[in-house]
Amino acid sequence: MLTLHAAPLVRLTPDDAAPLRDAAVAVDGDRIAAVGPLDELLRAYPRARVRHWPGTLGPGLVHDAPVPDAPSPRERIHALL
Repeated sequence: MLTLHAAPLVRLTPDDAAPLRDAAVAVDGDRIAAVGPLDELLRAYPRARVRHWPGTLGPGLVHDAPVPDAPSPRERIHALL
């Protein structure tokens, strides 16, 4: 099922200085189908389920280096940040 994930701000890259306002990400299964203004995506996908999120949506970050050793999973995550 196609889902529109809508938010007040959508960043296209992690360091995007000008995020899209009142935008959405259309997700079909495990693939991104489209990104753009919410009103345009609602017209393009009228039967899509819509999820509204507060704040900013952005791309996931990939950590491709070795994971530091830590006594607990929580401390390991803090070491990465």
